[in-house]
Amino acid sequence: MWRFAIMLFTTAYAFSCPASISIEEAIRIAKPYVGEVHYSGKGQSKKTGECYYRIRGTEGTAVIDAKDGKLVRFYRSR
Repeated sequence: MWRFAIMLFTTAYAFSCPASISIEEAIRIAKPYVGEVHYSGKGQSKKTGECYYRIRGTEGTAVIDAKDGKLVRFYRSR
């Protein structure tokens, strides 16, 4: 019973993050960095509560801020 309540709370908390830009806009911003997109998803920092989009592609992974659409970090594939 408690596990279900905790799982429900964490799921609701993870998706309660308001985003100013859409996932399509984040993909458009990240495409010059990542190349062909394979995966895109929304996340939230547990430490700060900030929302971001993680876009993974052929060239690497980009992290885009969900509020202003700026590139936060880029990880190049090896």
